[in-house]
Amino acid sequence: MPDVKVVIVGAGLAGLRTVESLRDKGFDGEIVLVGEEVHLPYDRPPLSKHVLRGERPPMYLRPEDDYTDLELTLRLGTVVTALDLAAKTVETTDGPISYDQVVIATGAIPRRLPGLPGQVLRTLDDSQALAPVLVPGARIGIVGAGLIGCEVAASARAKDVEVHVVDVLPKPLVRVLGDTVAQRVLDLHEQHGVHFHLSTGVASATSTRLELTDGTVLEVDAVLEAMGVVPATGWLEGSGLRLDDGVVCDEHGQAADGVWAVGDVARWSDGRGGSSRREHWTSATEQAVTVAAAVLGDREALTAPPYWWSDQYDVKLQGLGIARSDDDVQVVSVGPKQRPLALYSRDGRLTGVVGFSAAAFVMRLRPEVIEGAPLAEVLAALEV
Repeated sequence: MPDVKVVIVGAGLAGLRTVESLRDKGFDGEIVLVGEEVHLPYDRPPLSKHVLRGERPPMYLRPEDDYTDLELTLRLGTVVTALDLAAKTVETTDGPISYDQVVIATGAIPRRLPGLPGQVLRTLDDSQALAPVLVPGARIGIVGAGLIGCEVAASARAKDVEVHVVDVLPKPLVRVLGDTVAQRVLDLHEQHGVHFHLSTGVASATSTRLELTDGTVLEVDAVLEAMGVVPATGWLEGSGLRLDDGVVCDEHGQAADGVWAVGDVARWSDGRGGSSRREHWTSATEQAVTVAAAVLGDREALTAPPYWWSDQYDVKLQGLGIARSDDDVQVVSVGPKQRPLALYSRDGRLTGVVGFSAAAFVMRLRPEVIEGAPLAEVLAALEV
């Protein structure tokens, strides 16, 4: 396809992996990678952990010298403003870019509370802005007890920062993990000295003060808004694409003729009537490979189950599959160190697993999660 021009909007993990996959599969046409940030593509997970704590520099996904091998046009610091399907152009603040195929990889943006003047943590600049606050004796208020909120809480405690986490839900990560496993996460953080203010919200706030709906007042040195993200689709309004909590795609990542979407911004069909956005590092890579193949005419649906991980203190949380908070949950102890492993099931069949530093057992159950194996057989194989 030497005369085909592919424009990829979003210079994060999903966008860069799409470029690499196209080249790996032999595509020799023109590729343009457009990114709003001025930084070369970097790894986001360390931003709330090692980078935030000052333990290592930012982790770039590819050395600067290696971009020559990809033979692409890199347009960093460029803001996209619209997509014109009829004209096949991506509109930017630097002028239009024409395309034959376009891949949308603009990711997601932090959800904000109206009027709350807090910081957020999504980009490298965000992490570097928050890092100076995390000094011994400082106090931080975190609004939101999801993955980012919990990871920043753990990083802050490692720096001997007093941490207060506020959430309208009764437990951290309860919507994702369910009550049983969420309680273990709560216990983990409380054991490390995190103060939780749960089942309560924010009534008013300044950058150093939180007044909660239960009357509690928290005087802090910084406020972090960590209430999850929303897909970055504002620039696509009026484009004609179907937008519903992300760019709606088929099971190959196609949103329209010549239009594809990958990563946090994309809502992919599962081929069985359902669809979901996968806000996970591994999924972004897998979707990029699938879309690159489809652009080149090899249309195979993505069948890999979602996989995620989160480092909190000395525990690595890992999840595999699509578990719902209303699934049946059974927690067993595995391995010589008796690590907790949560098995999620519906109608007696395995839907997902979550392990607490039990990596070998989580990955070992990948085939069973894909197949929806009977829970009784899984338990028997684990010998519990």
